[in-house]
Amino acid sequence: MSQKDNNLLNQIKDIDGITIIDTKGTILFTVKFNPRFYSEIHEQDEIVGENLFSAFPVLDQKGSTLINVMRTGSPIFKERQEIIDFKGRKIATTNVSLPIKAHGKVIGAIELSKDISERDQEPNHVIELNPEMFKNSKQLFQNIQPEHAYYRLKDIITNNEKMEKLKRSAEKIAQGISSVFIYGETGTGKELFAQALHNASERAGKPFITQNCAAIPETLIESILFGTKKGSFTGAEDNPGLFELAEGGTVFLDEMNSMPVHLQSKLLRVLQDGYIRRLGDKKIRKVDVRVIAASNKHPKDSVKDGSLRLDIYYRLCAMLLHIPPLRERKDDIKLLLEFFITKYNGLLGKNVRNVSKEVYTFFVEYNWPGNVRELEHLVEFAINQMDDWEDTMEMQHLEERLKHLIEHEEEEVQIEPMKAAITRIEKKMITKAIQQTRGNVSQAAKLLDIPRQTLQNKLKSYGIVPKM
Repeated sequence: MSQKDNNLLNQIKDIDGITIIDTKGTILFTVKFNPRFYSEIHEQDEIVGENLFSAFPVLDQKGSTLINVMRTGSPIFKERQEIIDFKGRKIATTNVSLPIKAHGKVIGAIELSKDISERDQEPNHVIELNPEMFKNSKQLFQNIQPEHAYYRLKDIITNNEKMEKLKRSAEKIAQGISSVFIYGETGTGKELFAQALHNASERAGKPFITQNCAAIPETLIESILFGTKKGSFTGAEDNPGLFELAEGGTVFLDEMNSMPVHLQSKLLRVLQDGYIRRLGDKKIRKVDVRVIAASNKHPKDSVKDGSLRLDIYYRLCAMLLHIPPLRERKDDIKLLLEFFITKYNGLLGKNVRNVSKEVYTFFVEYNWPGNVRELEHLVEFAINQMDDWEDTMEMQHLEERLKHLIEHEEEEVQIEPMKAAITRIEKKMITKAIQQTRGNVSQAAKLLDIPRQTLQNKLKSYGIVPKM
């Protein structure tokens, strides 16, 4: 055995288990010295002869260290690996995996493991992120060109079924010619989906032009969208508008409900017939442009408050996409964390690999009013606070930003320890949810997006008694 292999073995003290597989993934031998691995010794016989992925269904080809050492021929040390066995039990281990070779050929693999499940009870245990996310992080974002439609549907990362369904729907919509209306709260990624729709359509490669309807004065928006004719007003020249510049491509109108109502009638003509008229011109011009609009609220609500014409609603909303807020897809948080840490590792020259359990718990339980954008900004802030040698994000790296969040509560805030402040906010949210649901714990748990049993424990801890 090489010195490198010896060094790997020295990283595991008091081995709790050994597993050997062949090149087909069949378990040839397994023994567990620690009874917490298996409650009864005969259970190890149940999986001998079974395929590795049948015994441990959560594993896959990419995530299995045993499979990877056979593929690469090199040993792997994994500080923490979490698996679920065929009886549904969760096991956390530290592993050393080694290829077994005969006559220079890999014939199997052996794994030595130590049970570290008890560490999960530690208050500040580290959550290991996917190391594959951090390869070549400096080069990951260097080719992004924000002024173009860069993003594709495959770039929208998610583990959430609602989002996966939305992506499948968007892929079908992209193949059509109808206008599209995207709505969702601020920070959910409406422009991301607009770019992905464009790139999934036959218009990919043609212009993609974005205009935020709330970002320009009402007096200028008509000339920007439809162009101007020389002499139509002082200083006016013959200039094409965004619809002409986007010929063959897509115009994305963000915050559509901020467009003046009288201009929406002009937009209606573009949607119906494909014609525009420059400001001050008598000539009409044919354009081939697909319109994607977006708003931070449901278009029906905009119709009700008079900010969106009913005829525009019917034209734009035949294809309607709703992006759910982050609080409704908490299963995406770990994946998004990995993505944003990778991004800012590259941009800031840092080497963050993990987050503490305390930080991860906060991210999962926080309500995220600013959605994915707020998560990204919080990760960016934390990494900026970290020293170059630090590889684990802790609560101390978030303290200043969390103080800022707390200071913007309705009530005046007194300076207090961060844990106490977070506890106070949590208690306030739980109390409000219980009141809003009239004491229905199950409904309150759904509002807070936490398991019912977790809420029961917190109610008991805070001494909150639900009143029906």
